[in-house]
Amino acid sequence: MLASIPNLITHTRLPIMRRSSSCKASPPGNQSMIGNSTCEEIIVRRTANYHPPIWDYDYVQSLRSDYVGEIYTRRLDKLKRDVKPMLGKVKKPLDQLELIDVLQRLGLYYHFKDAIKRILDSIYNQYNQHEEWKKDDLYATALEFRLLRQHGYDVPEGVAV
Repeated sequence: MLASIPNLITHTRLPIMRRSSSCKASPPGNQSMIGNSTCEEIIVRRTANYHPPIWDYDYVQSLRSDYVGEIYTRRLDKLKRDVKPMLGKVKKPLDQLELIDVLQRLGLYYHFKDAIKRILDSIYNQYNQHEEWKKDDLYATALEFRLLRQHGYDVPEGVAV
């Protein structure tokens, strides 16, 4: 079965020049003889010659989206207005962190930076207080640690674990 799949990658070997570790005293570019060999070794490494992509610049620029215009801009603004109160309504710290994580994974984080920063600030200010919501919960501790670290908060390892 694998033999029927065409080989899209052809492998070649390119020589790479490297100075020998025994030639430390000689200046670079100087080829001094050690025994029957020079100080420079030839190392042959495998490379792959991939086919060029079909996605050239003109092709990518020619792609158009159906989701542009006033209708979609209004819809986007409405959805953002609907989600912002959700960030304020969620009270449990673990639920807040999970919502932030979901927004990040969906690529929507940048729409709600200010609200997310407020939430993370409040969680960070209470970081060293061992609260019940993260006690004996590795998932909650890891999520809190990761999100705070990703957003630039100085969180030491091992304190909350």
